Amino acid sequence: MRNITLRQLEILRMLASTSSYTKAATQLNLSQSAVYLQIRKLEEEIGLPVTEQIGKKVFLTSAGQEVLNSGDRIGVELEGLTRALEHFRAVDEGLVRIAVTSAANAFAVELLARFLKQHPQVNIVLNIANRKEVLASLERNDIDMAIMGEPPQTLDLVALPFHRNDLIVISSANHPLAWQRNISQEALVQEHFVLREPGSGTRETVLRYFAERDLTVREGVTMNSNEAIKQAVKVGMGLAVVARHSVLVKMESGYLRELSVVGFPLQRAWHLVHRKGKQLAPAPMEFKKFLIQHQYTQTTDERQQII
Repeated sequence: MRNITLRQLEILRMLASTSSYTKAATQLNLSQSAVYLQIRKLEEEIGLPVTEQIGKKVFLTSAGQEVLNSGDRIGVELEGLTRALEHFRAVDEGLVRIAVTSAANAFAVELLARFLKQHPQVNIVLNIANRKEVLASLERNDIDMAIMGEPPQTLDLVALPFHRNDLIVISSANHPLAWQRNISQEALVQEHFVLREPGSGTRETVLRYFAERDLTVREGVTMNSNEAIKQAVKVGMGLAVVARHSVLVKMESGYLRELSVVGFPLQRAWHLVHRKGKQLAPAPMEFKKFLIQHQYTQTTDERQQII
């Protein structure tokens, strides 16, 4: 069935509507012999007759009707494809499929909201997941791009650093270290830490940072959610290293405290990541340009240092 053509399906459809080879040929601006030829080729391909002559009228056989029904479904699919491709050609009617690591959740959603103000017709499909799931989506190529911290070297990725990501140490407001200045890293690692799950970018960064200084973090609790970590720190389960922007509200409310630690904050960056060779449609490309234009812009709160 691989050699059935759209032209043959079009001719069959016209025969069904006109019940005449002559009329079908006229409507299609073809010769009658050309119509006959295409129908014969179609019948040879499927091995069954698709038309029958009864009196002066041409009718479709059961096989012909089945072919026509399939042709109609193909037509619907092609119309859908045409509409979908138009979305790829037009920025403001396009689709952006993006995954965001949970650590970047609030920050990324705010960026997307600002982008949508400029392009309100763009559709956003947003998946907020842990680092492992985001990387899996990139590997499967079922998203256009992702926002994360440090990208891995194992995948063939294009990574655009577009915004500072300061990692800070936080405690509960009433922790003994909360109001001390210039806490040494040696003193810090005597405390229990609340860490993200294995595979988390923040966890890997923290453990590597202290290991490079021959220090070992005391792992108290492991959690797979930044929100859960903030709550755990708030009630005194330990210290944590998190992105500063993710805890601004709770620090302003007095629940959490950014500790003054020698060597902190760790200055990292948020990255926009996509597969190398990925053909970005106009809408995702426009979002990438939007991030480049806003590279390293920061709000007053994000620039605020420890009080």
